[in-house]
Amino acid sequence: MAFIQTTAIRKLRRMTKRKRVVQGGTWAGKTYGILPVLADYATKNKNKLVTVTAQTIPSLRKGAIKDFKNMMRDSGRWNDARWNATELHYTFHSGTRIEFSAFDSVGKAQQAGKRDVLFINEAPYISYEIADALIIRTVDFIYIDFNPTSEFWAHTEILSNPEDSEFLLLKYTDNECLPDNILSELHIKLSKAFYDPDGDHADPSNIKSEYWRNWCRVYIDGEIGTLQGAVYTDWEIIDNIPKEARLLGNGMDFGFTSDPTAQVAFYKYNDCVVLDELLYQTGLVNAQIYNQTKSNPGQTSADSAEPKTIRELQLLGMDVIGVEKGADSLKYGIQLLQGVKILVTARSVNIISELRKYCWEKDRDGKYTKKPIDDFNHALDAARYAAMRFLVERSTGVGGAF
Repeated sequence: MAFIQTTAIRKLRRMTKRKRVVQGGTWAGKTYGILPVLADYATKNKNKLVTVTAQTIPSLRKGAIKDFKNMMRDSGRWNDARWNATELHYTFHSGTRIEFSAFDSVGKAQQAGKRDVLFINEAPYISYEIADALIIRTVDFIYIDFNPTSEFWAHTEILSNPEDSEFLLLKYTDNECLPDNILSELHIKLSKAFYDPDGDHADPSNIKSEYWRNWCRVYIDGEIGTLQGAVYTDWEIIDNIPKEARLLGNGMDFGFTSDPTAQVAFYKYNDCVVLDELLYQTGLVNAQIYNQTKSNPGQTSADSAEPKTIRELQLLGMDVIGVEKGADSLKYGIQLLQGVKILVTARSVNIISELRKYCWEKDRDGKYTKKPIDDFNHALDAARYAAMRFLVERSTGVGGAF
């Protein structure tokens, strides 16, 4: 795809203060817009260091690194010989290097030393203490970008000093590279939120769903929201699967066009479960599902509502069975997972994303119901099918493997 100078990029280039806070919705072109600004800086300035950071290395690989490579290729500037895949940095002919690093402690952020430019990607997932340790060791300027699910340190700490900081709000309308299918998806979300998507979004009589109204406020309008009421709250990210963890099996949720097929490994570790992402991809036919998962150990528990798919996968050689679902199986499976602490590996970026977004619905009075939204739940449904097989013993005293 040819590189396009989007409205988002033009707005980003006009930012001049040291601390540049970039808030916006999904597909607003925040990350893809900041990266060419950094590449231009690297081209024009000799022997400088630019650090791009996010919560974890897997987050960087699926986000900023992927966008950086695409941007460099789209603009005709990519050179394989200049990319160090082990150390995750790209060296320009000027001698300036753009490095991609993650820091899980203040000490590691301090030990990283000084840099000339800093880009904090998906900033709410990085603590202020770590961010501050990086910012104070940055000489020239800092970009901070995020989807505004709630107010955090960029608002309370950085923007509190307007002499040293500036704010930019970007929306999907600032991104002329927005694919048509994504635009259609955003319109679908608006239709879930409002009776008249083109009408007054502040009019209470136009609000169809409080949850989707707030989702659109955050991810479409780029305004601060309050995505609260998460279904799963007792979870944390771990670097790797503990050596003592025991694999019980896998869970799988089927998808195709817009929903991904997801496979999640399900481990027992003390009184916790460990979730590890094995597959999360749309457009897969059964043969492709088998080929991409055949080397994954353990039997897979899948949705029994897809008997034809399960049987075809079995004939291909996959060790997969359907999980029987009785009345209120959704509620039952959720309760099983809520009854244990969930540990999720850092590389499982889609599971982490779903854990943050999977929420209870609200009624017209703004109160949470006992029904979760039917979205952001593909990997979590896979985990739920595994839970319905392996956590049964905890709740009933019979069956299961936990």
